[in-house]
Amino acid sequence: MIAVRPYLPEDREAVEKICLENAGCANSLEETKEYTLISRCSYYIEQEPDNCYVAADDDGSVIGYVLCCDNYNNYERSFSEKYIPQAASISAKRYVDIKLDMLKHAMYRRYYPAHIYIDVTLSRQNLGIGSLLLSTLKAHLRKNNVKGMMAVCEAGNEDQIRFFKKNGFEEIIETKFGKTMVLDFDK
Repeated sequence: MIAVRPYLPEDREAVEKICLENAGCANSLEETKEYTLISRCSYYIEQEPDNCYVAADDDGSVIGYVLCCDNYNNYERSFSEKYIPQAASISAKRYVDIKLDMLKHAMYRRYYPAHIYIDVTLSRQNLGIGSLLLSTLKAHLRKNNVKGMMAVCEAGNEDQIRFFKKNGFEEIIETKFGKTMVLDFDK
């Protein structure tokens, strides 16, 4: 049976492994892996672990996660101070990439202050684990008076878009960066 529980520091290695696996760069150059973790993982588990959850199987192995920032303005301040310089130290291209990635979430921060990254290990996808993670996070955010959340799906990732739509998200805009999907908790 799958259990969803709050993220713990000892989950970091498993979360990072799943992040790299889903980004398709588990066997890439170290700089690619480092950038992926900086842009999709590190901030959330280091700065907002109380907004992060993992799914674990019967033996306690982490098989999925949802990482969340519950307030974009706080994220922007901390991310700019600590994580953008880390990306810049990799290369000028990574600096530009991370600034653009950060801006993807900025457009609708007033209405959807929370944004998320969610992944389930490839071998365990399509079993309802992602939906379970999302429902747990949604309850947590509602309890903390957050009014909505968003995710940006990569352009062309139809499986990801279907997943979010199945879980009540609506597409509000498509750009060259992907589709912005939002979930209003009051609807």
